[in-house]
Amino acid sequence: MHRQEILDHVRNIILATNQGLFPDDVSEFASMTYDLGMDSFHLESMISRLKEEVADIEFTPWYIKASRRGHDTVGSLVDFIDERLVRNAPAELPEGRATHLSNAEPRELDVEVA
Repeated sequence: MHRQEILDHVRNIILATNQGLFPDDVSEFASMTYDLGMDSFHLESMISRLKEEVADIEFTPWYIKASRRGHDTVGSLVDFIDERLVRNAPAELPEGRATHLSNAEPRELDVEVA
């Protein structure tokens, strides 16, 4: 998932969670608490939906860091998700390797029993 797709998902979830907002209100630089007026209920609802729809990520580190420094922007949340998705993505195999593995037949193991 690309960063823009994550941003679009986050925006849509924020708009669904806090129906008093307009799409133009939800910019990357908007503070969720100060600019968008989200309270703990809104934040928890948003995070629950993000876990279901985008990625099952532990959001507590972002929440702690963002609330301590007052950097609870939409963009900081998108960056946090983007970093976690890249970190948790399975490493790609070298070209041709996947074909080799997928065509491999299971082998029997020789096991001596004492």
